[in-house]
Amino acid sequence: MKKTVKRLGFLLLALALATECIGCGGSSDSSDTLGSSKGSSVSASNTEEDTTWDPKEPIHIVGQSEAGSGPDLFVRALQPYLQEELDTAIVVENAAGSGGKIACTQVWKAEPDGYTLLAHSSPLTTVTQISKDGEYNIPDFEHIISFDITPYVLAVKKGSPIDSVEKLVEAAKTEKLSNSNSGIGGAMHLQSMIMKDALGIEYDEVPYNGSNPCVLAVMNGDVTMSVVAYDAVINNQEEVEILAVLADERLELLPDVPCMKELGYEFPFLSMRRGVVAPPETPKAVVDRLIEAFAVAVEEPGFQKYAEESGVSMDVKLGEEYKMIDEAYYDTVMQYVDYLG
Repeated sequence: MKKTVKRLGFLLLALALATECIGCGGSSDSSDTLGSSKGSSVSASNTEEDTTWDPKEPIHIVGQSEAGSGPDLFVRALQPYLQEELDTAIVVENAAGSGGKIACTQVWKAEPDGYTLLAHSSPLTTVTQISKDGEYNIPDFEHIISFDITPYVLAVKKGSPIDSVEKLVEAAKTEKLSNSNSGIGGAMHLQSMIMKDALGIEYDEVPYNGSNPCVLAVMNGDVTMSVVAYDAVINNQEEVEILAVLADERLELLPDVPCMKELGYEFPFLSMRRGVVAPPETPKAVVDRLIEAFAVAVEEPGFQKYAEESGVSMDVKLGEEYKMIDEAYYDTVMQYVDYLG
């Protein structure tokens, strides 16, 4: 009975979101910018679909990154609850590489039947799409759920004489500084370049293969700092000091660390979001059922406990609300596209 009430509540929420979206008049024109038309007829083609969907086959969730990464672990933590809710097997796969391009392309080309989904992190995949000429368009996927919001932070080696943003700005006037990123043309690189402009300083960008090596480079003293997602440093705070959170407000998990806005710096903050999307033109009944199932799964106590222990800030967004966030990421990245060359 409890599950039935829960399911009804989330279905009503999904329907309310869909109704609200129809009333607001349509989405961003980002797909026109790319010349992509794959998702243009989704609304019209789905209006005649049945209103219910029950999967009869295993559902494959394809991850953009390697096993053990943040997005991968989140989906695997949800796996048992999704299986119970949808009454079918959930198969988690990894198609890591090329900044998410491999997984995004695979799911973009998949049959839009609800049996192949993409687990990815925004804005990483949006940046990759633009910098590597992806044939897909992230805003055109059918958006199901975004789990969390994880801001980037500015981290230095513990004990560094640069122990504040103010001292970083001063040091840049006389010293050669460096920042580790997860690859030139990636989301970490872009966020660093945007911050650099806002602070009015110069430093070298040093690429590494992933966030963890970036943090290790800071710990070893190989670079001055790293602009990196918070969850990449959460377990290394005895050796890494966080100078600021790149956000409009302080992070609840770091109450004593200032945010950039309160320090007087306002610029686009590309906070990372993990989420799940489906191929364009997936029928509305399928998308609605998936939204309902994921919304139920994230409320399960077992998953809530995992999320709390992982150190991320849960911020669930469903359907069109999630899609609007990815559209905003696309617009922001396009403003700074020159940094990705």
